[in-house]
Amino acid sequence: MSFLQLAYTMARRRIATAWRLELVLFLGILLSVALLSSSVVFSDLLAEAALRRALREAAAEDVNFWVRTFQNLEEPSIAERRASLYQAGNAFVQDRVTDTFEPYLENHARLLETSTFFFAGDPRFNVHRDARPRGRIQFMTGLFEEDRSRLLEGRWPSDSPATSTEPLEVAIEKVGADLVAFELGEKFLIQPASGDQEDKPSTVEIVGIFERNDPADDFWYGREHNFSNHNGEWPTVPLFTTEATILQRVAADYPGLYSNVTWMYDLNRQGFGFEEVEDIQGHIRLMRREVAAGLDNSTVSIKLDRLLDNYSEQLVLSRIPLFLMVFLVVGILAYYLALVSALTIRSRSAEIALLKSRGATTPQVALMVFVEGVLLAIPAVAVGTLLAAPVAGILGGLFFDVQRDGILIALSERAFLLGAAGALLSVTVLTLSTLVAARQGIVEFRQTGARPARAPFLHRYYLDFLLLALIGLVWWQIQSRETFLLRPVGQGNLEIDFTLLLGPVLGLLALGLLVLRFFPLAVELLARIIEPVGPVWLVQGLRRVGRDPVAPGSLVVLLMLATALGVIGSAFGSTLEQSQEDRARYMVGADVRIEHNGSRRPVTSLGLDELATGDVAGLQLAEASRMNGNLLTQGFSSERFSLLAVDSRELSRVAWFRPDFSESHSLPSLMRSISPPVRSGEERQLGEIQIHESLLSGGSPGIELPPGATGLGLWANPGQPGARLAVGARLRDADGYTFDTIIGEPGEPGWQRIIGDLVPRNSRGRPIDYQPEPPLTLINLQVFSRFGLNDPGVLFLDELSATTPQGELVVSDFQSTAEWQVVEDFAHPGLYALESSQAVSRGGGRQSVAFSWAPGGTGLRGLRPGQPTAPAAAIVSPRILDMADIEVGEVVNVSASSFALPVRVVAVAEYFPTLDPREQPFMVLDLETFRLFADRQGRRPGSGPNEVWASAQDEEAALQALTAALQEGGLNVEEGFKAEEEVRLRVEQPLANASWGGLLALMFFALVLASASGVVLFSYVDTGERRTEFALLRTLGSSSGQLNGMVWFNLLLMVVCGVALGTWAGQQIGATLLPVLEVSEGGVRVTPPMTLEANWVTLAVAYLALAAVAVANVIWLAWFTARLNVQQVLRAGEAA
Repeated sequence: MSFLQLAYTMARRRIATAWRLELVLFLGILLSVALLSSSVVFSDLLAEAALRRALREAAAEDVNFWVRTFQNLEEPSIAERRASLYQAGNAFVQDRVTDTFEPYLENHARLLETSTFFFAGDPRFNVHRDARPRGRIQFMTGLFEEDRSRLLEGRWPSDSPATSTEPLEVAIEKVGADLVAFELGEKFLIQPASGDQEDKPSTVEIVGIFERNDPADDFWYGREHNFSNHNGEWPTVPLFTTEATILQRVAADYPGLYSNVTWMYDLNRQGFGFEEVEDIQGHIRLMRREVAAGLDNSTVSIKLDRLLDNYSEQLVLSRIPLFLMVFLVVGILAYYLALVSALTIRSRSAEIALLKSRGATTPQVALMVFVEGVLLAIPAVAVGTLLAAPVAGILGGLFFDVQRDGILIALSERAFLLGAAGALLSVTVLTLSTLVAARQGIVEFRQTGARPARAPFLHRYYLDFLLLALIGLVWWQIQSRETFLLRPVGQGNLEIDFTLLLGPVLGLLALGLLVLRFFPLAVELLARIIEPVGPVWLVQGLRRVGRDPVAPGSLVVLLMLATALGVIGSAFGSTLEQSQEDRARYMVGADVRIEHNGSRRPVTSLGLDELATGDVAGLQLAEASRMNGNLLTQGFSSERFSLLAVDSRELSRVAWFRPDFSESHSLPSLMRSISPPVRSGEERQLGEIQIHESLLSGGSPGIELPPGATGLGLWANPGQPGARLAVGARLRDADGYTFDTIIGEPGEPGWQRIIGDLVPRNSRGRPIDYQPEPPLTLINLQVFSRFGLNDPGVLFLDELSATTPQGELVVSDFQSTAEWQVVEDFAHPGLYALESSQAVSRGGGRQSVAFSWAPGGTGLRGLRPGQPTAPAAAIVSPRILDMADIEVGEVVNVSASSFALPVRVVAVAEYFPTLDPREQPFMVLDLETFRLFADRQGRRPGSGPNEVWASAQDEEAALQALTAALQEGGLNVEEGFKAEEEVRLRVEQPLANASWGGLLALMFFALVLASASGVVLFSYVDTGERRTEFALLRTLGSSSGQLNGMVWFNLLLMVVCGVALGTWAGQQIGATLLPVLEVSEGGVRVTPPMTLEANWVTLAVAYLALAAVAVANVIWLAWFTARLNVQQVLRAGEAA
């Protein structure tokens, strides 16, 4: 005990006398405590804020739930002899559900309702059964309370016993009273709408009319159909009465009547914290099992568990970077504490050697330092843990709204324990450093002073190479696992593998070991190179570092680690925030994207282009068509892919695209590669993909009919009797609308002229109410039969003409097949043929064309005007090439909708906006080319574009204007997306970026202080040790400038080397770890992938802080050397 008192006295005096060094030690311990405690508090704050936001923004059906059971009303006399099914079910739900979830509920209610009753006894009810007014007899707890409903007229119903002969008293909602024109006091009859009691009416009396105070309140969630409404066919007016009336009076009048009971629960969205989420999820799982097993004819509707599962998963994902940064910072702080302890012990080497020479043992010296550390740790723990809550609160206020969410920032037991652990770590490092130094006696101390060790213990026995090998093994495991997550066997939840989080820490440690190994060698080599030509101060400075490289190398490592972590943290923070924005823009594809039900004509023909010159400034549009396709490498394959046909001439002006989506092509380049042949006056840009026109499917879509054409005439001759053929045509009008029409039905073999009007018809041949806009273009001629074509056949054709006001005008004389091609079925090629025939003709030296077919095809049978079909140019994802076993430039057949087409791969893109290659490979075609194939090949006219992509300065105005225009054009808008809104929703999520932003702020503050104090302490200790050296140099003739240059050079050398190496190392480690952090909801990788974004503004702040510390040290060193008293220092050295 006496030695402890001595240790306490010496520690207290040392703190008082050497307060500068002790202040640095205290700062290091305080940083450890505050950082670890704040990390816990901030992590809890982040989890709580994310939970509050998830619950606040969730729909009522996602948080509220109900339990329902179906049963028949029991005769009251039977229920008196035993507990009724209703009472038993109510007691079960009260015990197993209500009592369990009571702490988390805002409200709960019970609804008892019967089956439907028809209203009778009044002429207004004498209507068809399907339109007859009706309603259920219902009781709902809480309905009659003033804070829920307001009684407008009359009173609430009273109980009606089973033996009562008075009318059944009910209350109805004001909405129902208006629907059926009910009045207070009115009596009418009701009778069951189904069952064997339909002819047994009862009399009811309206004794009250009410209205709900707030029909939108969550209390009424899911109960819309239990209140008055009109579904478009009949009005429904529920009849509300008391619970006893239903169980006694109604049950007596209609025993066995079908009924159900629903228990409804309104969740208190601020009634529980994040630490209770796991308990609630357990309650939900147990409740599901117990209700299914113990409550007959029951069902449960609850989505809260899905919401909480999604929240828990996002919390796990957000904690990966948070824990990673904490691990890295703690590792660097541990190194910082070791360095500070080593420098402190180094400054006390003479004192320790003196104690050892006076008989103190090594454990006694270590105990004295331990007591000193404890004295520093106690106030550090107190101050650090107290600072944790306000620091976390400030950071939370910066990155999410703590006050709006009503979150209480509390200092948990975990925060205090972790802070104490940080203090214990600091004291342990200090004690261990003392134990190492205390091994030396006075003789070893003098020897070390004369010739410092040039290599630390690890380098002396090459243990650093062993550590590097072990670190490389762990790093390889991280890269092979590709994630810090694991999913335990038998569990569905993702968990963090904390052992792998040590990998980045070990990676930085490996870099530190390499720097410590090669920094002295590099300095020594540089000294030898500069020595013949360099100035004295430079050579002497390099010699000093080379002679005693351990301390300078350690400081370089500290600066490198701090800078590397700053680069990693700032890059990851910027990268994650940018990734959230990129994911949102990738999902939308442009500033605005609208999905609609599709139209056979371009929606831009609806007048949307005029919006660009109207109220919506800067509006640019591009259409697209989205669907699934199949590769036809071996018939209709099961290998599906996403097919997107885009307006290649306009998409590059509106779409969002990142350069890394395609290795060597920009979006304009990709779009030019699939666009139709260059129009007159257009030129491809240099450097763009050059595709010869012969490789692209283009040209005229058909034959333009003469102006004013109203019909088509054709000479036809079936090749066999009983074929019962029909000939149709597909046309496109000036607005781009494609439609089919019927020319006629040739009968038995022999030449006959068939004529048909150009009336649009549907797939059943019925006219469509649409007036085509001339001029019309003939796309193809179709041969079909109303009874199917299962046998081979042939049809001879001659002279196609158009009916016009000027008479019949020949469209094609069919004297040659050069201008006509069969509509090839690319799923089953070779089934159709077209050739000239002189044997079957109309005479007069004419000839005909014979169109023949074989059975088995699935596509359209017909012929079309134009040149032979060339493949459509396509951009594909790499997986398409693997699936089809092809390369760029090769052709593959694909099916889309009701037709097949050949495509030639002209470019490869790893990603394309709105398409996720990780879910399904994709293919991008030109919309004009795709529609041309759809019109030519499809059994039905193509559905046309079903999306509009737009760019605009005002996204909201663009979305509203485009939606209104589409709806006015007869289209149903399914969904609209705005890029800025999607970005806001993602970026504002606390789990998306608050963990980064808050932790980065805390991390930079801690590490800048640590690095600055390390530089200051090193300068202080190093300068104190070198006072005699400086005095001797002045005695030997060195000037004050040379002395300053030597001191400044050593300091700047370490700062520059540490910052430069740290910047490089941070970028390399960040790029390596980035794929490991690319994890989104569900544990899958994000699309598009993250790109490393360095936040140079944040880094500049750290650089400036270190530069300011270096400048301050330079000024202080200049002042110190200027005040150096050579005689005094030399006399002190002689005395020592």
